[in-house]
Parts: sequence; C-alpha cells; structure tokens
Amino acid sequence: MTARAAERAGADFVLALNAGRFRAMGGSSPASILPIRNCNEFVASFGRTEILPSTKLPVFFGACTFDPQLDLDRWLDRIIRWGFSGVTNFPSVIHIDDYRRSLLEKCGLGYARETELLVKAAKRGLMTIAYTRTQAEARRMVEAGAEAICINFNLNRGVESTSDPSISLSELAARTSAVARVAQSIDKSAICLLGGGPITKPDELLDICRETGIQGFIGGSSLDRVPLEMSVLEVTSGFKTIHLLREKVDLLERQLQLSGFRHGVIAQASSMKRILETTKRLAANPNPVLVWGEAGSGKRRIAGLVLAFSDRKHAKAALFQCRPGPAIDTLGALFGAERDETRRRQLSLLETSSDGAVLLLHVDQLSREGQERLADYLETGGFTPLNGIAVVRSTARIIATATVSRGAGLETVLCPRLLALFAGLDIELPSLPDRLEDLPQLIQHFTVEAKGDSRAQTLAIENSAFLALAGHDWPGNLRELRQIVNQLVTLRQTHITADVLRPLLDAQSHAKPSASLSEREWIIEGLKRNRLHRGKTARSLGLSRKTLYNKIKKLRILE
Repeated sequence: MTARAAERAGADFVLALNAGRFRAMGGSSPASILPIRNCNEFVASFGRTEILPSTKLPVFFGACTFDPQLDLDRWLDRIIRWGFSGVTNFPSVIHIDDYRRSLLEKCGLGYARETELLVKAAKRGLMTIAYTRTQAEARRMVEAGAEAICINFNLNRGVESTSDPSISLSELAARTSAVARVAQSIDKSAICLLGGGPITKPDELLDICRETGIQGFIGGSSLDRVPLEMSVLEVTSGFKTIHLLREKVDLLERQLQLSGFRHGVIAQASSMKRILETTKRLAANPNPVLVWGEAGSGKRRIAGLVLAFSDRKHAKAALFQCRPGPAIDTLGALFGAERDETRRRQLSLLETSSDGAVLLLHVDQLSREGQERLADYLETGGFTPLNGIAVVRSTARIIATATVSRGAGLETVLCPRLLALFAGLDIELPSLPDRLEDLPQLIQHFTVEAKGDSRAQTLAIENSAFLALAGHDWPGNLRELRQIVNQLVTLRQTHITADVLRPLLDAQSHAKPSASLSEREWIIEGLKRNRLHRGKTARSLGLSRKTLYNKIKKLRILE
C-alpha cells in the first residue's frame, strides 16, 4: 500500500528496509538492528512479493552486512535477478552504539564492508544510496563512488507522535549542512539526501532544505508510521496523498498562469510575483494604467500583459511612441488635428481605437501640453483635436509606460495633474538587481531566444560567474542582460567563468543605450556611428549579428 501510494503521490523511489516492515508490524525503527530476523531474507521476502509487483518506481534493497557468512557477490547477483534497481547499506553500523560498533569493526563487519557492498553494487550497474552520519563517513562513501548519500542521525524510538525527538531541527540543520558540504566538496554531482530524524511535516523539511542545500528527503516513520497516528486532515495537508497531489497540480497551474509564463514573463522573484498580481488586478477594470521603471526593465511587456488580462484582450492595441517635437507631428497623431490651409483633417488614434486600447510608450517624453491634453481625456473621456473647438469622445483605454532613472520618482517626469490621475493605477517595475532570483531563468530564456531553439540547453555558468552577474549594477536591466547572453552564446564556451564574463560586463558601460533613448533610436545611433556597417554595429552594441538583423527588421529601421 505504501509503495502504491508513494508512486501516485509523486515519490522518486522506494526503499525496501526491514525498519519499515517492523514499523508496519507495530514495532519501532531500532528493531532493525536487533537479531530478530535474518535481515536480508526478511527484506527479500516482502520486497519481492509486495513492493516490486506494486510499483514501477525504482526499488532499493536495504542490505545488511553484519552476517559474517554473507557472500556479497552472490547476494548482489540475486538482488539484480529479482528486479531491484539499487542497493543501500541499511541497517548500518552508524545506528549502533560506539562499543558494539567497535566490535563489528574489529571483526571486519563494519562500515568498510558496507562501503565494499556499494562499490560492488555500482560495478554491477545498480544505483547506490549510502547511509552516513558523520563527515568522515560521507567522505568515505563519496570517494568510493556512491551516487547519493542519505544523511541520517538516529533511529526514531518513540511510537507516539508526541515523543521528544533525540535531535532538534536546528541541530539537525547544522549537522546536515556540515556533512553535505564535505560530500559536495569531493564530488559536486553527489546527491545529498536527508533521512528521517525529527522531520514529520513538509514545512519542516522546507526550512532544512533552505538552510542546508540538500536535494531531497527519505521519509521513514514520517511517511509510514506518523500518518497512522495523525488525522486524515493532517495527512492530506502534509504529505503527497492523491488528494493533495490533485490540489497541488491545480495550485501550480494557477500559479503558472499568474506568474505570466504563458505571456513570456519570468517571475520567480517575489517582487515580480507581486507585480503580476497587481497587473491582473488592474487589468480587470477599464481604468488607465501606467507601467514605469528604469530603461530596459520590461515595461512594454507588462503593459501588453495588462491588455492580455483585460476584457479587451482580443482587440489589437494601437501603439504610439511619444517623443519630443512639433505639436502637429507629435500630438496630431494621438489627438488628431482639424484641417487648415496646409493640411487635411487628421484622424486621431483615440478615435480609431475607441473600442480597444492605446499603448503610449514613453509618456514621460510627451510634451507638457501633451500631458495636459492626456489628463483632460482621462478625466472627461473627451479631447479637443489640435486647432479644433469641438470635443471628440472616445472609450479607448490608455495603457502607458514611463522611463524613470534609478532612485527617482514619477514626479520627476510627469506633470502633477497627470500623476494624480495615475495614482493607485500604476505598476512600478523593479530593476534587475532587485530581482536576482530571476537571473537563471532569464539567462535560459535569452539563450533560447539567441539560439532560436526552444530545446537549447542553458549556459553552464559557474558560481564565480553568477557572483559577478549578481554583483553587477545592471544599468541597462533586462536589455543589458540579453546583450550579455547574446555575446556568451557566440563565444561557444562550455563553461562560463567570471574571467570570461567580466570583460563583457565592463564593455557594457560603453555599449549601453542612454536612458533617454528608445531601443530603436539606440540602434539607429549605432548604425550611424559605424556608417551602416552591420557587423561593426553589432559588435559595438554588444549584440550578435543575427539579433541586430532581427531588431532592424522588427523595428523597421531601414524601411
């Protein structure tokens, strides 16, 4: 029953241990080290008849090496023949008191024999998990080639769930972290798992994982005995039962939708998750929305997401680039202009988009007159075309973006009246240094984008390089990170180190666009500077040639 439930709940493997069987029979874990049964025959009996036929998960055989007459080679051959996928050294001498352990060690039945068992198992193609308790034992097993270690400090003695644990959670975290560091200092690929102990709830495990960096949990009594002593409600809220799995899948699907991955937004950082929650909330109403932040922080993407979440998602948004210049050229397109001696009547973007939305990019670059006209429209729903008298009505929704330098506020770029109209309807995007949790996924996303292959593997970035990335100021934010990734992809380096990365980060101070320039203007300036030579322009801007060509086409620069 345990094997079937574990598989359906999402477990990765099952251990066939005599301790688990004793617990199911009403005993406790310490019975596993007592001479009550022939351990290996006992495990083979219930493992072959009850566990192997009941699950498709890999099943590990808990082999005992205390028996001096045990032929390791012969027994391992039988384990393979029966269909077990792996072997673990359980029960182990690490669970026996020092005096009795010393007797076994003197007889050649100690930890060295357990290590020999796993070495021989690995040579036969079996997976191996080594039970360890100390740093020296972890070092010994990892050096011997064990794929994973299970850090286990005690066998639970109590039958009642209220019995005092022999080790506190804080002590467990400290000792686990010390053992895991030793194991991974020898082999970075070694998998460190925590076994049993005082952990009985998933939230306790989560705290331990955060503190120690372990990669998994082997639940003994906390999965097969404790649930029998807890109420059904506590079980379903705490462990991977079928009901919880369904709830968790639903929750993950809701979180996936909320996190914006379906709309091309990476949001693992808590700040970005709050941004997406705010985006969804503001999108549900017809009010205007202002998305603001530093240059390159992804304002246009979030502005598009507001529309995607709204009831006007099926309407194509009209795009308007705000820029300084003569009123007839900059404001005429947005608000329209009445005919005069030199030109015909110009239809406004607000009129043609009355049933949809207008996306105003860089509203901070709109002239003071333009900002006042926009404030009039947001207040009344009407506007007056240039050179006109009659008020024109529209229901077009305004979604605007504004670029604000780091440390500054909206009051530095918007007139007070317009600022007041966006109060409570604005979304401030964090700069990249404030959302460093997103770095790994952003790098993967930009790698796929640069390679043009959704199956592209992420760049192998070493810890030193990640530290350099995390310590960089990122004045260009996501745009600068994309340029860095584009350059890394072209290097075709297997491993990215800090030495490879630092020259690229230093070069960005010369290549990054000014906050006052749009991406289109920045590329045009680069083309002019390099006399339209695209290869030189790409190098000076920190872009790959392919990326530059795509941007020229997308932004219609040479049309």
